[in-house]
Parts: sequence; C-alpha cells; structure tokens
Amino acid sequence: MTKMAGDDSNNMAETVHSQERTAVLGSKRVMSRLRQSIGRRALDIKFSPTSSSLLPVLAAVGLLVLGVAGKLNAGWGYGLLLVAALTLGFGVIVFSIFVFTHRFDTASLRTSFMGMFRLGGWSYVLAVSALSGYYINETVAGRMEAKWIVFGPVALAAIIFLDWGIYRLVVRKNLPTWARFGHLVSRNAIDPAAMRRTLVDDVILHQALFSVSGFRWFKHTLIFWGFSLMFAAELIAAFLRELPAFGMRDIWSETANPIRLSFDFVYDLSGLMVLIGCVLALIWRVVVNGKPEQQFSDTPTAAFLFVVAFSGFVLEAIRIAAVDPTSATHSASFVGLAMAQMISAPDAVYGLVYEPLWLFHVLISCVFIAYVPVKRLIHSCATPVGRLMNSQKGLLAAKKMDSLNGMLIRDKGD
Repeated sequence: MTKMAGDDSNNMAETVHSQERTAVLGSKRVMSRLRQSIGRRALDIKFSPTSSSLLPVLAAVGLLVLGVAGKLNAGWGYGLLLVAALTLGFGVIVFSIFVFTHRFDTASLRTSFMGMFRLGGWSYVLAVSALSGYYINETVAGRMEAKWIVFGPVALAAIIFLDWGIYRLVVRKNLPTWARFGHLVSRNAIDPAAMRRTLVDDVILHQALFSVSGFRWFKHTLIFWGFSLMFAAELIAAFLRELPAFGMRDIWSETANPIRLSFDFVYDLSGLMVLIGCVLALIWRVVVNGKPEQQFSDTPTAAFLFVVAFSGFVLEAIRIAAVDPTSATHSASFVGLAMAQMISAPDAVYGLVYEPLWLFHVLISCVFIAYVPVKRLIHSCATPVGRLMNSQKGLLAAKKMDSLNGMLIRDKGD
C-alpha cells in the first residue's frame, strides 16, 4: 500500500514537472513569435546622453559669454526660442502621426521626430543661454529696472525646476519600465484607433471622470482647459512682445490693436475659468471633508492657483482704473474692467499698491510653476500618457505574457 502511494506521488511529481516544462516551452514559443512580429526594440528610442551633447553645451556656454560681453542682442535669444518652439511643435505633429496612425514609413517618421526633438531641445537650451547673457549685460549696464532684475532669475529658476521635475517624474521614473518591456513596443503593435479614441474621450473630454462625477468633471475641466489656454496664449504673446527685437512693429504696445485685444480677451476668459474652477474645488473640499472622496481633492494646488489668478485680476483692475476705465480699449479685459469700477481713488491706489502687487503676482506665479512637479498637479502630464498606454490591450497582454514568461523561467531555475 505504501509502495503504491509512493508510486502515485512520483507519477504526480513527474506530471507536474512535465506540465511546467510544457508551459515554459510554450511561453517561450509565444514570446518568440511576439518578438518576431513586434520587432525587438522596434521604436529604438534612447534617452541616454552621448558625446554629441558636448558641442551644443559648448555653444550654450559661448552664447552666454557673448551675451554677457554685450555682443548679442535680444533677437538672438528670442530667435532661437522661436526655432525651438517651431521645431518641437513640428516634432509633436510628426510623433502624433507616428503614434495615432499607420501612415508613412516608420523609420523615416522615427528619424524625423527624434531629430526634431533633439534640435528643439538644444535650441531651447541655447535660447536660455543667450537670453541669460543678454539680460546679465543689460543689468550690469544699468538698463534694467529693479523689478525685472528680481523677476528674471526667479523665472529662470522656476523654468529649470519645472523642466527637471517633469523629466524626473515622467521620463526618468519610467525608464526602468521601458528597459524591461520596451522590446514589446512597436508601431505595428499599436492600435491607432484605440489610441485616437482614448485621446478624445479621456485626455481631451475627460469622459471617465464625467462618468464618476459631473461636478468633479466640471471643476477639473475649467481648471485644466483654462490653465492650458492661458499657457498657450502666453507662449505666443511672449514672441509678440519681443517683435521689436527683430526690427518689427511693436503691436503689443498698441492697446487698441485687434491682436492685442484678442489676447486681452483670452487672458480674462482663461483666468476666469481657472478662478471659478478653483472656487468650486475649494467648496467641494469642504463638502467632502471626512468622506472617502476627500482623497481626490488637492486643496493646496486649488488655493495656490486661486491666489495667482485673483492677484492677476486685481493687478489688471488697478491698472485699468488708473488709466481710463471708460476707454473702449479695455472692453476685451471684461473681468478686470468690471473690477476696476469698484476702485475709488485709483491714482492713489495705483501709486501705493501696483508695484508691490505686481512683484507679488509674478513671484508667486513663478513659485507655482516650480510647484507643478512637486504635488499632484504633475498628474496633468503623467495621466494622459498612462491613459493612452492603457488603451493598448495588445501591448498590455504582451507585457503580461512577458512577465509570466520571466516568472516561469525563474521558477524553473529554482
């Protein structure tokens, strides 16, 4: 009897080992076929720095030195910044074609968008170096107002902190995942229809959030798209303000110019969207206090952004009140104009409050920019990427299969 039990256990053990061998060999064959169809390292996107970085670094240092020596004007920096913006913009367009469609040659598209991203990134670095050198020279020569001397370094530090924070949390943090599963990703394996559908439904319209709570969707949409619209307008306005550096007409100083009025309207509209969204977010935080939904609130960010937006409107109202609130040139700034009507003794208020409030507003705006990668606001950059990746069921299945294959191999080795 004991002998029969021992024979049965041996047979069971042999059966289990045989099943394990079959599973391992089967998973290996599956992964082999996957890799043949997908193409190992098909995207071939590398993030590691190379020796080719030395030349643009030296060029950046050279532009900084030339700027400090007074050999460059502002046009150099803003020209390079324009090149960076256009190149990165075209790079995003080509990358979107690469990801959201199966059109055109894969290798050509990959080479194009990677080249544009590199050129745009280094043009951005060169622009910052040239502008830094130029404004250092202007400061030493005594041609800069005190408020700009304070604002310049703080703004530069905020931008560097933002860039590094986004890289650290969105790119570098995911490099181990890319190193582990990057060989599963190829353009042929991407489902562009699912990617486009997710882009519209979840990234642009936030339908997943709307299905959970219409109120949360509304306040989130106001803040997200209000801030995005304001940011995009400011990027374009930054170049319009510096047109004289290229020898062109200064349309920004023409307060009745239709282009300037259009930007005034966009600034007030986007600022009002952000302001209302922040107020709703703070109200919602009070309502859900002590409830499970409290985990989805971000009170510091809402309060911070409210102060930035509200101080900007107060600043605009003081300026309009001190000039002429009845002028038609202020009609586009509808929020600031409405607030200007409430200010009595505008000249006295302007002389006493405007400059300190301006400094407070620009400094706290810079601090907010640096704050973006610190708290949950960084999800505005990371979440869309995660949503798009999760839409790729085939790649997720391949990732799961690859993980299972690795576990089976380790178990076999043990």
